[in-house]
Amino acid sequence: MWSLKKPLAIIFFLLLLFIPMNAFAEELKVERGQTIQRAVEGARNGDTILVAPGVYKESLVINKEVSIKGEEGTTIDGGGNGNVIMVTASNVVIEGLTIQNSGSAQEDSGIYINKADRNVIQNNTVKDVQNGIYIANSNENLLLGNSITSYESHFSKRGNGIHMFKGGGHTLKENEIANVQDGLYFDFTQGIKVLDNHISESRYGMHFMFSKGIQAERNHVEKNVTGFMVMDSAGIEFIKNKVTDHFHFRGYGILIYETKDVLVEGNEILRNSTGLSLEDGGDTLIKMNQIAANQVGLEFMGKNENNTFSENNFIGNVVQSKISGEDMRLDDGVKGNYWDDYSSFDLSGDGVGEEAYKAGSLYDRLLRKQPYWQFFFESPSIKLWTKAEALFPSFGTADVFDSRPLVEPVDMLQETEQRSEDRIIQGVIGILFILLSITVIVKGRKLS
Repeated sequence: MWSLKKPLAIIFFLLLLFIPMNAFAEELKVERGQTIQRAVEGARNGDTILVAPGVYKESLVINKEVSIKGEEGTTIDGGGNGNVIMVTASNVVIEGLTIQNSGSAQEDSGIYINKADRNVIQNNTVKDVQNGIYIANSNENLLLGNSITSYESHFSKRGNGIHMFKGGGHTLKENEIANVQDGLYFDFTQGIKVLDNHISESRYGMHFMFSKGIQAERNHVEKNVTGFMVMDSAGIEFIKNKVTDHFHFRGYGILIYETKDVLVEGNEILRNSTGLSLEDGGDTLIKMNQIAANQVGLEFMGKNENNTFSENNFIGNVVQSKISGEDMRLDDGVKGNYWDDYSSFDLSGDGVGEEAYKAGSLYDRLLRKQPYWQFFFESPSIKLWTKAEALFPSFGTADVFDSRPLVEPVDMLQETEQRSEDRIIQGVIGILFILLSITVIVKGRKLS
């Protein structure tokens, strides 16, 4: 009998090892008048804490693998002291809460995550805080659908919407961030995906410092001082973003400073003081972007090396380019860019102009020192000046040129996809119309 019981006990023990911890998880309920912190202290790993509507004036420390989910109207008020919620455990879920009134120290936050991985922060409203969400020395956290705002004050007195310090591997998706200092701050971090976020009314939409391997795709960044500020970083990708309406006198759509290995592809860079600026940058690929309706479309400063431009549209910029630096080629050897102020011809029919496009001029240099000269933009005298520079290149600034300028604007991917959808719809309508006509004809013959 003993010989039979022993193997059964071993099998039972091994089965227990394969049962997930959360199989024994409980659902705890916090009612108005109770404290959430007490529920956290009484919970076990894997438990879910449901919080009833009401204002809970407390600060939380979450040091267990628990989920805290608020019903509609659930607010946690930190009372203006420190962090409203401190997370030091991994695999925590915070969902459906309004989180407000942190302290005003530099790192005080609505949610502060420290040395904790794989947490999920989703569908929360974070307001009246120094920083919205601060993630330090942590990895693989997921931030989804949160709304974040700071205090009603000058941006210099506010913290950031989401600040990431060291660590990496996070995903930030569909967050709404406004009225902070910098919407997203990447600080010595890496390997982050930033998708479908909306950032506005702040200093920098996204601020990259000493970071690498970050992909920003399909974000809308608008009405800040500057959209994307990239400094001392590498391996940054900007794909299909909308960067619009940064009209501060020091504002840029995208500013890339002392940064290498950057991809800027398929973006709409519209209505900014300066659309795209490169200063001491290198190994940057800039292709298929719509750079339009900016005060200055393209700006180069300092030494920029190994940068490639291809199939970008430069349309309706007051000043197409400002150049103060070294010589540079603005095409990839096969295709250049469309410049709406290019005036040569395409005699061969290959879509490429017969003469190179010359970027920058002495007029551009004068604008830096005497901005009021912009009043003479497109005047007969400036046009004559520009033509003289084309005939006598030694009159100009650095030799920055597009040897393969396009004579027609490039069809951007989004527009092509839309036209394909329109054709499909038109085709379906046409087929239905034909079928209806055939039906009418057949019935008409039967009646006759």
